[in-house]
Amino acid sequence: MNQNKDNRGKYIFWIFIPCILALVIQYIASIVVLEGSVAYVLGTFKGATWDELMDSVLKLMLSDTVNGIIFVLYSAVGMCIFISCYHKMFMENKTYSLKGISKNIPVTIAGLLMFCIGMQYVSVFLMNALGTAFPAWMEEYEMILENAGLDDEISVIMGIYAVILGPIVEEFIFRGITFGAAKKVMPYYLAIIVQAILFGAFHMNAIQGCYAFVLGLGLGYIMHLYDNIWVTIMVHILYNLVGTFFSEFLPFSGDTLISFFFSVLLALMVTYGGLLLLKRSAASVKEEDNYSDI
Repeated sequence: MNQNKDNRGKYIFWIFIPCILALVIQYIASIVVLEGSVAYVLGTFKGATWDELMDSVLKLMLSDTVNGIIFVLYSAVGMCIFISCYHKMFMENKTYSLKGISKNIPVTIAGLLMFCIGMQYVSVFLMNALGTAFPAWMEEYEMILENAGLDDEISVIMGIYAVILGPIVEEFIFRGITFGAAKKVMPYYLAIIVQAILFGAFHMNAIQGCYAFVLGLGLGYIMHLYDNIWVTIMVHILYNLVGTFFSEFLPFSGDTLISFFFSVLLALMVTYGGLLLLKRSAASVKEEDNYSDI
């Protein structure tokens, strides 16, 4: 009995610690890279005045290159830590292989595509609705994207982070460790909600947090269906790829209230249809709770 309580306490701890640790890693990476950028300017500065030196320091510290290096460093350290933790905690006698996880690969692929495209529309409609209701939220969101180098003139290094590195480390944090730990102490449907809440909060702004929460619900359910972290990584990468580079090519409508309503309804139907196809094609759908096994 005491052993069961100890195990539950351990898993409750691991529900929250990955998100907190990721923020700490980001903070440390920022300090290291910013101090390195100051040292670089001091070593290469050829000006004559203090103002010129400070201008050079600030220009480099606020550049997309430095922001990109911060996120890449965070991702590299984060992947080393979180992949190692996930592997040790949840991959005993299991495999990362995608073989055998689907009964019908074409249906699974169709479900993944429908989910990603539908979720893109859901995210955009949710963002526009929140931006209209709370203009200050939208201003904050746009400022964050611009400061992070994720605006229309995104750099190569930030593109790599947004599309590849970010999704990988976030999936191991939230659908890997957080969701895996939560399922040990609560029913799977509550675990899906908990990891989605933390996923939304992790983004640190209201607009992105809201649509990240909705995306996290879908990704959590997909992880429950397939129990394979690489599936949610692929979904997350595809979602970010479309959102970062191809969202302008998606046809949007909703100039009137009626058209907006039906557009939202259609997006929700496509997203839900994608999840139904994914459930139908999953090799083994487990609806039971495994938290009682501790």
